Amino acid sequence: MLNYAKTMPVKLFSRQETDVYKLLLEHQSLTAKDIAERLNIFPNTVYRTVKQLIQLGFVQQNYAYPVEYEAIHGVEGLELYSAMVSQHFLEEFPTKHRDGSKILNISFIRNREDLRKNTDRDVSSAKQTVNFIVSGLEVPAESILTYKLAADRGVDIRVLIQRLDDTSTPMFQRWKRIGVKVKYFPNMEARIFIIDEEIVYFTSYNPEHKDEAIGMRFDYAPYAKIMDELFNLRWKTAQSI
Repeated sequence: MLNYAKTMPVKLFSRQETDVYKLLLEHQSLTAKDIAERLNIFPNTVYRTVKQLIQLGFVQQNYAYPVEYEAIHGVEGLELYSAMVSQHFLEEFPTKHRDGSKILNISFIRNREDLRKNTDRDVSSAKQTVNFIVSGLEVPAESILTYKLAADRGVDIRVLIQRLDDTSTPMFQRWKRIGVKVKYFPNMEARIFIIDEEIVYFTSYNPEHKDEAIGMRFDYAPYAKIMDELFNLRWKTAQSI
């Protein structure tokens, strides 16, 4: 079985960055010369590639001679990457109107329980739609009640599930009884919530460590609408349960 912590981050990289990162994951530390020889590339290419990986927060260097590089494993690297993405986003997009009111509001999600509490709060205020992509794990009773109250208010709630098994099927039936529409679409490796086409949660999904949920909450309608379009495309081809 593949180590999830070793395979997930490389999707963020170019082909060259992927090769270097995988190599560093397999060794405690390597010099630029070591990397160049193993991958049959020029040392200057190594320096450019490693510089980008360091900026992304997935590689660190020591200050010995010669300099050696090592990979940052798992969640630590993802947290650094999330912080960098958030900072870049804030620099590229205005966060306030001229009158001082906010355009964009970003907050970090640290784990699955943090995700649940925040999404429950937003679902309780939803007025029209709630679309979400989740793992299929058991949902606490207080969350089920939050969804039921939203459905009773007339909120249209749809959920795409990434895993099906004997323990999750009864939960889906409970969702259906309270008015939640459920379909199956496997292996999306993310948890996504879109609320009223205005708020979107985007977090990682690690099937080997199910309580992990590194990601962010965006209160930003343009991004929420893009993610809603993605959800609708998946919904059209998903399997009914």
